[in-house]
Amino acid sequence: MSASGLPLEQHSQVLLRGRVFDVVATQLTLPSGVRQDLLVVEHPGAVAISAVDEHGQLLLVRQYRHAARDLLLEIPAGRLEPGETPLAAAQRELLEETGFKARVWRELSTFYPAPGVTSERIFLFEARELEPGAPQPDADEELELLRMAPEEILRVARDGKTLLAALLELRARGLAVR
Repeated sequence: MSASGLPLEQHSQVLLRGRVFDVVATQLTLPSGVRQDLLVVEHPGAVAISAVDEHGQLLLVRQYRHAARDLLLEIPAGRLEPGETPLAAAQRELLEETGFKARVWRELSTFYPAPGVTSERIFLFEARELEPGAPQPDADEELELLRMAPEEILRVARDGKTLLAALLELRARGLAVR
């Protein structure tokens, strides 16, 4: 494999153009000569917000996720709109899903939640000094707002970005995670 590890050849074809993402079939030839035939979900990227209240609890939303066939507890999150910066998207999503605004923002991490399947990259922000307001969910969203301590989130959540937010909050407090 070459030092860069990047493919020498690539041919791609869009199979599906969706409202949120596209599905692309790609044939690659790696520097070693290995050929790969892949299906990739091309995604514009997303933001997630670890909104921490004055008691150290995180704001969560409970919503039905059809891909999981279940109600999940998640930190507020959503996709980047064209031309939108990650911070602007995070501020918009926090307001839409919870009604809260925050005076203090900090980027915690950027990660790929499933790099074998999708190009989605998530920008995880911390939001503090929260100010309540009225939620403004999208027309197709049905959300229940909750607050929960990070320790409890680790026991009950099954969503990766939410588990990461809880772990990072505990690490910031200098607490060991079991």
